[in-house]
Amino acid sequence: MPEGDTIRRLADKISRRFAGETCLRCVTRDPRLGGVDLAGATLIAADAIGKHLFIRFDNGSTLHSHLRMTGSWTVGPAAREPEWRRRVELWMQSGRLTGIDLPVVELLPTTQEDRVAGHLGPDLCGPDLPDLDQVVERLQRDPLAALATGLLDQRNVAGFGNIYAIEVPFVAGVSPNQPIGTIGGLHDLVGAGTALIRTNAERGPQNTTGRRLAAADHWIYGRRGRPCPICATPLDGWDERDSPWRRISVWCPNCQRVDEARNVDTARIAKLLALHPARRQPSFPRT
Repeated sequence: MPEGDTIRRLADKISRRFAGETCLRCVTRDPRLGGVDLAGATLIAADAIGKHLFIRFDNGSTLHSHLRMTGSWTVGPAAREPEWRRRVELWMQSGRLTGIDLPVVELLPTTQEDRVAGHLGPDLCGPDLPDLDQVVERLQRDPLAALATGLLDQRNVAGFGNIYAIEVPFVAGVSPNQPIGTIGGLHDLVGAGTALIRTNAERGPQNTTGRRLAAADHWIYGRRGRPCPICATPLDGWDERDSPWRRISVWCPNCQRVDEARNVDTARIAKLLALHPARRQPSFPRT
């Protein structure tokens, strides 16, 4: 599922390409968009709140979508997918905007966007730095929940997905299975995660190591069973069907033990992200 940084980059790409342009033709192939015709409307801008995409028009309407695991948007060229997969196509003045396999799509009044986004926690990739104290307070409302469960709950914080729910705990030296109420220094963990996702929203690929910045390079995501890059212990993990938070997960049973109480390791954060430009973000924890 695309995470908040990916949706933010998509929104910015749509705005850069089509903001101020008029829709010349609109074709919908989805019963949820029956009767919708945006021809003649001008695209004002696209925005992202968490993992939700909002494309706003000057007629007071917003095309809202959530990509989940299957959806995508093609920005500029004509999409090559079969017609039945192209749920909405907008012919703009300088190109085409096509929503493909959209699991969630609707047209709603711009004034009612809060109906689909009002329940979300602070937006990690918004124009302003989120209130980290509020994020921590929301996470701590359920002290028995596993860390990964809390990070993935968009009501606590909007934008983190499974890559960050695996990589951020590893960088901080805390198990994704550690109960939230037993974690000391949670503010630093959230700050590091916020710095990573905001940097990746600005720069491009979801890089969590600082190595090969032009690529989506990760410490342990997708590497279950392989040696830990820090201590060489074989990495453990959950399958999606067994995971308490219904996502695959990976952790190091040595570096990320589940203890009665566990502190975030800020020295480890500084070491593992020494080469990452996220260090320049204001939320990055200082040792």
